[in-house]
Amino acid sequence: MTEILTVERKDGVERVTLNRPERLNAINQPLSEALLAHFEGLRRDKDARVVVLAGAGRAFCSGADLKAGGQPDALRDGPNGDWMLRDTLKAMRACPQPIVALVQGAAAGGGLALALAADVIVAGASAAFHPAFIKIGLSGSELAVSWRLQRTIGVSRAREMLLTGEPMGAEEAWRTGLVSKVVADEGLAAEGERIAQAMLKAAPDALRISKRTFDATLEGLSFEAALEMEERGQIQMIRAGRAAAAASAS
Repeated sequence: MTEILTVERKDGVERVTLNRPERLNAINQPLSEALLAHFEGLRRDKDARVVVLAGAGRAFCSGADLKAGGQPDALRDGPNGDWMLRDTLKAMRACPQPIVALVQGAAAGGGLALALAADVIVAGASAAFHPAFIKIGLSGSELAVSWRLQRTIGVSRAREMLLTGEPMGAEEAWRTGLVSKVVADEGLAAEGERIAQAMLKAAPDALRISKRTFDATLEGLSFEAALEMEERGQIQMIRAGRAAAAASAS
């Protein structure tokens, strides 16, 4: 991978770090392309089982690099739609590995969208979740942020946040359920590792089946349809376990 997106893989855990700390990891065209290529590449990767996503330096990601306008590495999709960023978010949900986002400092605009596309978000004490869109002349609904926020923190609070563009701090993010916990910034990496290792205790394919089922039920399946889908996943796991037991006994 390029230097602006560093990737380290060890024992089933892939650590992906946005690496433009001098620009608060703002997304330019090269970083956007690297993110998309990486998450699309995970779709059929069975060696990586958990992804930990972080930002280098004092911020997770400050969103689109607006100061790159007119330069060769400026985002090219904006005027016609955030096609590459949109496809990156879809790839994050389509990849079978659960994604743990570690957020310190700003997660703004497109950076907020990246964090919300993760399965688990852990906030550092300095974290600030900032929709930002409406403050730069855009609609408050962008990159499915409204879809996730309204389902997570409630309609009224989400719409206040999106319509004012005001950030949400780490403690409120925890109180509203946006993040799973808040830790000191210097403890983020260790907490991400702890969560990843806890996930790795799951049986083979359990994480993949769980992530797929969670997303389907979140989309609004009926109670009966959710029961059916979850049962199919469990049957698949039971059969896989029997096959593994038979293979080890032979």
